[in-house]
Amino acid sequence: MTLDQVLVFHTIVKAGSFKSAAAELNKTQPAISFSIKKMEEELSVELFDRSGYRPALTAEGRAFFERSQNLIQGMHELENLAQSFRNKEEPEISLSVDGISPLPSLLSLFKKFGDRYPNTKLNLSLDILSEVERKVLNREALFGITHFYSEMNALEAIKISSIEMLPVISSEIEIQTEEELLGIDQIVVSDKNKAGKASFGLLNGGRKWYLTESNFKREIILAGLGWGHLPSHTIREEIKQGKLKILNFETVKPRELDINLIRLRKQGLGTVAKSLWEELTSWHG
Repeated sequence: MTLDQVLVFHTIVKAGSFKSAAAELNKTQPAISFSIKKMEEELSVELFDRSGYRPALTAEGRAFFERSQNLIQGMHELENLAQSFRNKEEPEISLSVDGISPLPSLLSLFKKFGDRYPNTKLNLSLDILSEVERKVLNREALFGITHFYSEMNALEAIKISSIEMLPVISSEIEIQTEEELLGIDQIVVSDKNKAGKASFGLLNGGRKWYLTESNFKREIILAGLGWGHLPSHTIREEIKQGKLKILNFETVKPRELDINLIRLRKQGLGTVAKSLWEELTSWHG
């Protein structure tokens, strides 16, 4: 039994007749009949009942059809993959994205892009502070999306978006002046990159609570255990519901941060990477 015979079998089932299958596959009807007859002899069963006007599947034929559908699907996927190789599409692209970025709209963009290029895997990592830049510089990621970068000679950077960072505190904590913040823990995420010096909105002289992960910062602030800066798009509901209040003093105040798309200068890009770069530079989310 060959893959070609299985394909002929499926074409007959879907086309409804040997004649229609022959026309679809650009083969003669005798060739189609011979292919199926040979497969039936090898399997020692009849796949089609030929007693009626049109061939109908036998019980064995229905079972064979159901079990072989995954094989046909796999063949189509391999054909699509081979075509992507011929189109010089990369098997995978790695991106590092700063967690403060507007993720919902970015992830929607990546989903639509992935649907257009199903044979190229997008490897996404969510990172913080200078870790995005480090990965791009070390070629661990082809592109980075971040606010924090410093190697301007080595990197090409294009602003693609901006976010508002809000200093917030639980509404249950009464505070009137910036000086009062000195005695309350500022929740700060540490830079994982040991060589990195990225930081944002640190209050000089104030108490600090350093986290190695960014996942719990929002929850710690909501619990009334400290204050800190969070992207506005992640806490809209909490502010609307009165769970958090925005701090606005001389140095502790809302600020806008640019979100940049970065890559190494003079780095060659493949077909899909070029398309993704163009998509991101025109996104301005």
